[in-house]
Amino acid sequence: MRRVALIPVYNEESTLRAVLESVCPKVDLLLVVDDGSVDSSLHLAMGYAREHRNVEVLRLEKNSGMSAALREGFTHLAAHVREGRLAPEDVLLTLDADGQHDSNEIEALCLHLEKAGLDVALTRRDFALYPAHKRLGNLLMTLWGSLWSGHRYEDVESGFRAMRLRVLPLLLDYYTGYRYSCAQEIAILTARLGFRVDNRFLTAIRLYRSQTGVRDVVLNAGLGFWAFLRWALRFKVAERPAMARRVAPLESC
Repeated sequence: MRRVALIPVYNEESTLRAVLESVCPKVDLLLVVDDGSVDSSLHLAMGYAREHRNVEVLRLEKNSGMSAALREGFTHLAAHVREGRLAPEDVLLTLDADGQHDSNEIEALCLHLEKAGLDVALTRRDFALYPAHKRLGNLLMTLWGSLWSGHRYEDVESGFRAMRLRVLPLLLDYYTGYRYSCAQEIAILTARLGFRVDNRFLTAIRLYRSQTGVRDVVLNAGLGFWAFLRWALRFKVAERPAMARRVAPLESC
């Protein structure tokens, strides 16, 4: 079982190098998707990829949001599975580029996925650093995601997750990847599509940084309901053209 880390990046030049150095030794493949950064993030990622053979870098031509960056990464990795370069049982981990997720938990999260026989493990955050209004907002979004997924979640919005690569082809049939819709879409669609999902793994958050506002919350709630409707009506998302990309070769460290 190989491990693949997917990290979407948008203007994270101050933290990116440290995150890559922390994650890279713990995985077999590290995929960075630059979401149209205008700082030196892409340059840093490409430089790191030249130094490490297990690192690939994709680039979106313009900023399209974290969910779109994840979609591009999912599509790229699904192609690797079709081509036999990765296996359906291999594990994909998603982490943020700002350093809030502790890469030292990767081993334990993968073990949790394996022991529980899961397809998808969404982490449950320790909210010690979060203000009260953010905790309330997360609770409401979690209840909303639980309603439309048919699964009782504890924290639907966490960006640190693990899933088997076999999940990606079916997920991509329904996943839109619009702005910050990823958490709601992944939670709702993977549960409704019959994958074994879990939200019990408690993770420590090392810093608090909010990038979403009230408008994003309302939009994401609507997109969560729309994800449920697409599943209920079996309405699949049209395939999108590939973004411009630069890719380092997939080899072992």
